[in-house]
Amino acid sequence: MKEIISEQEIKKFNYYGSIYTVHLAVLIISAVPLFMWLGRYAYIPFGILFIITMYWALKVEKLKKKNDIQTYKEIVAFTEGKKLDELHKAVEVGKRPYQNILKVIISAGVTAMVCFLIGVLMHVFLN
Repeated sequence: MKEIISEQEIKKFNYYGSIYTVHLAVLIISAVPLFMWLGRYAYIPFGILFIITMYWALKVEKLKKKNDIQTYKEIVAFTEGKKLDELHKAVEVGKRPYQNILKVIISAGVTAMVCFLIGVLMHVFLN
């Protein structure tokens, strides 16, 4: 019974994660074109995309919290249907604050670079 529940949780986690990834990519890629073409009116479709993306992000975070997985190693172990032993779990818990800071910095940097690149490409090809 635990294996079935675990398999269902893994499938649900992978499904939610995939949907979130697609929505996040669409949100990032569409930001610059929307604002260049629609100007101030772009806030409406961009806001709708943002809300949908955050909905899926919350679904993923709830599953992570429910299964007590936060770090990359814990997530990989979970998706493989494994659990970390107590020593490895304690080490991973100690890493969480640092990994959260790095996640924010890296994701902000990647998003800024992608938006800048899209803006430059649109400027070059449309002007």
